[in-house]
Amino acid sequence: MATVSVIIPTYNCSRFLVESLESVFAQTEPPMEVIVVDDGSTDDTQDILARYRDRLIVVQGEHGGLSDARNRGLARARGDLVAFHDADDVACSDRLSFQLTFLRQNPGYDAVFCNGERMGTGESAKNRLVPPTIARRLDRKLITAADLFDGYPVYFQGALVPRRSFARAGGLDVTLRVQPDIEYAYRLLGHMRAIFVDRVVFLYRWHTTNNSADRLGGREDIARILEGLERNDPQTVRLIGRRRLTLRLARHYYRIARLHLTLGNIAKADAAATRAVDLQPLNPRYQLLRLWHLRRASVAARVEARSTSCAMGPSAEPVRTQTSAHPHVRDGR
Repeated sequence: MATVSVIIPTYNCSRFLVESLESVFAQTEPPMEVIVVDDGSTDDTQDILARYRDRLIVVQGEHGGLSDARNRGLARARGDLVAFHDADDVACSDRLSFQLTFLRQNPGYDAVFCNGERMGTGESAKNRLVPPTIARRLDRKLITAADLFDGYPVYFQGALVPRRSFARAGGLDVTLRVQPDIEYAYRLLGHMRAIFVDRVVFLYRWHTTNNSADRLGGREDIARILEGLERNDPQTVRLIGRRRLTLRLARHYYRIARLHLTLGNIAKADAAATRAVDLQPLNPRYQLLRLWHLRRASVAARVEARSTSCAMGPSAEPVRTQTSAHPHVRDGR
């Protein structure tokens, strides 16, 4: 029978940690091991973990972010299957039981991804993390890279995945601040057959520290991910369609440019607008944004030059040197 490692990264989540841990220990089909990766917490996380020391494996480390903590958890895991769980979320009591039973009954699939629900909003399809339109389209179907591109939001908190698949895909990219799960899912799907089942298996706590709340960082991450696909994954590009990928990239860079302009990051806005035009040179919106930005930069340069000139004050009159013996004849005249 397959064994399960539950991996819980945590960073300064002590106020939610007890409820989160108890939801994992209350599973109707318990995991083989529960690994908590303390990502350099400075609150009372250690005091809480000490209460569970006989039931947990604790991995300590300096603060490196969610992806780094998950990588450290994967390095310590020994189960056949891995279930990620976030320290501020709550697992439904039958999460592991349902997913294990499903995989036993459907041996043609290696992994199962399920839905989640925003906590405290009441039971409703509109509160589910995977939107109803996408959930209906994907329910009980194989997940592909094209589905990710078309908007399927990856939540590893709702997945049960073979540890061998993680090993083959390599570690999560620790340089992606907001959207590491999407990049990792593109890689991971190349090493397993995963199915989506529209069933809620965890409750998601939405608050201001959620990574996904960073709009600009999220767009910049996605642009990097799509650029990486174009460079390194021709099979996925063929599946998605190169034109669709190019249009999506251009749109992301256009919106990145606008966000940077709002924040006053002129150089970054210029770089993003230029990339949008390079990708789709005939799009009038992108051209107008680029031209508007160039005009704005030109005006700013003139204003700065005028300010600099005024700050220096009036210049001294030049001294003319007489080279002629005649007092009224200047040099060169």
